[in-house]
Amino acid sequence: MKRKIGGVIVSDLGHTNYGSCLQAYATIKTVQDLGYDLTLIKYRKQRSWLDWIKIGPGLLLSGGMEILQNRRKRKANKKKYPDYWPNQLIRKEATNAFKKKEFVPLFKVYTGYKALCEGSREYDACFVGSDQVWRPYGFYSNYWNLNFVDDAVPKFSYAASYGVSSIPAIQRKGTKRYLERLDRISVREQKAKEIVESLSSRKAEVVADPTMLLTREQWLEFASKSEKQIPAEPYIFCYFLGTREDIRQEARKLAQETGLKVVIMRHMDEYVPADETLGDYAPYDINAYDFVNLVRNAAYVCTDSFHGTVFSILMHRKFITFYRTKPTAGNSTHSRIDSLLNIFGLSSRIYRNDVNAVLAEIDYGKVDEILAGYRNKSLAFFRDALALADK
Repeated sequence: MKRKIGGVIVSDLGHTNYGSCLQAYATIKTVQDLGYDLTLIKYRKQRSWLDWIKIGPGLLLSGGMEILQNRRKRKANKKKYPDYWPNQLIRKEATNAFKKKEFVPLFKVYTGYKALCEGSREYDACFVGSDQVWRPYGFYSNYWNLNFVDDAVPKFSYAASYGVSSIPAIQRKGTKRYLERLDRISVREQKAKEIVESLSSRKAEVVADPTMLLTREQWLEFASKSEKQIPAEPYIFCYFLGTREDIRQEARKLAQETGLKVVIMRHMDEYVPADETLGDYAPYDINAYDFVNLVRNAAYVCTDSFHGTVFSILMHRKFITFYRTKPTAGNSTHSRIDSLLNIFGLSSRIYRNDVNAVLAEIDYGKVDEILAGYRNKSLAFFRDALALADK
């Protein structure tokens, strides 16, 4: 009989980030291929005013103010730019259609925290992963950190990421508490390993993002499911999540110097005025299959995205990765990009004031050798952690 595994994975409807879609797909496929019955544990919160009063200050200190500001900005942009929100809804519909096909059949929803805790006993093991599941703002849900899972149920993390370089002081005791409850810990980058080992007595293993557990051949087969027509001529693919205007200018400069067209995913996380004047082809009705196919067929990729970088590597593209915020910005998400590229000896692909660095050749034979070893090591961790369910 297959062991029943409960997974806490970023797979919710409504989010249009392609990296989140693809890491969830890869995680699900890996667990299933290893022979386990996977359920995606979904939590529908029921919070009282007292609950909000208790956690409100912590939420504001761990990213809540930024989220509120972004919501106000989005609301203002809906009014200011008439085409902005209708296009976002087109993208949302495309990504949701993919999720309804690949994820929703595996959902099991628990309403209220008591039901969530009791439901954890239905599983032979539970895990959380991957992506920025331990970002400080999610701490207070007691969901992403598996605090809801019964003591008797084995629990572990796979490629968890904090998404930041340090944990707010207000959360350090609580972070130590949930880390100490986990039977196995793996993280996605070196900085997360340092956080785990500095705040707890536990050791953490750095493993591959789940998208790297699938082979290039598997992703090529995945991309072949795309039904979207792409440009026939060579193009530069731009996938930016941040708002920096200067990196858009660099992409424009590359297009001028190479004479290539630009395919851009506009306004991914918020409205960015500079996106409006960049790109010859700016589709919105793009699902996860289409996204991988666009990377696969690009002559060059310009990105500030972790998963944009990952798929450039998987698809053997020439790419350049920009930091999403200026390098001097405090507590940025740069560590995960640095960690990823250091592993593959590709630190030269980080933008350092010369966009033409994207033209340099990449020895993908060497990269694939490193990736094969990294994949095998990471799969061994995942396999051993899932085997806790057998005990």
